[in-house]
Amino acid sequence: MDSIPPLLIIDTHVHLYDCFELATFLDAAYKNAQTHATLQQHDGPILGVLLLTESAWDHWFQRFVTFANQHTTISHHTSHSWSFHHTNEDYTLFAQSTKGEKLLIVAGRQIVTQEKFEVLALMTSQVFQDGLTIHESINQVKKSGGIPVIPWAFGKWWGARGKNLTKLMKSSIMNDVCLGDNSGRPKFLPYPGHFTLAQAQGIRIFPGSDPLPLASEDWRPCSVGLSITSVLDYESPGAHLKSMLQDAHTSITPFFHHEPFSRFIKNQVAMKRRKPRRVTS
Repeated sequence: MDSIPPLLIIDTHVHLYDCFELATFLDAAYKNAQTHATLQQHDGPILGVLLLTESAWDHWFQRFVTFANQHTTISHHTSHSWSFHHTNEDYTLFAQSTKGEKLLIVAGRQIVTQEKFEVLALMTSQVFQDGLTIHESINQVKKSGGIPVIPWAFGKWWGARGKNLTKLMKSSIMNDVCLGDNSGRPKFLPYPGHFTLAQAQGIRIFPGSDPLPLASEDWRPCSVGLSITSVLDYESPGAHLKSMLQDAHTSITPFFHHEPFSRFIKNQVAMKRRKPRRVTS
């Protein structure tokens, strides 16, 4: 009897913040991946995948590289210990707990454009400049070999910016560009029309957790995302995963939940009270 191929549970919009306990964050990622695998009735091995989307001032992936180089193990009294291990790629690492639980961590950036859109640069170690036009930003991500994603954000697809996004989506630059959904989108809002347009045009929508910079958000990684059942090349996992995500024939299963109204309001109030680290919009 053939063994069951692994289920890859991929969170496509991952932020890390200083207010998070790192080992607890990784524990949450694996636990959420396990939960999704159970819901999908998958009895084989699983691999949680964290596609980082770091802002200009964040360098968590490089911190993980240092951990791997120095054989540093991280832990917390409420969590397992985690170690970090290189692959043959400069933009992927494995994190492994003392229980043998494994996560793939993939470098990536979040860019703020001149028009105050966000563009995610998935699966690339390149650092990008903020403040360029959205066209320039998308082209730079493509040139780096990364996957460009324009993520939903509360209020940022409305009004003039929403009209500009509609125009952009009807242009040729959207070849190999995806839209992003996230777990902070509340159910009381209507389904974004840009997602409907994307589905009509064959543009893929990548869900991701998009944690906020609040200590209470450390539970989110791998709580939403997409899954692929496939044997992964563990020597060059990023290149293999990237080819699957960019292949229209790859069977991808999105999983998603809406933000409850009470938590949405609580987080919005907390974010208003929080002193911003950088002003980007």
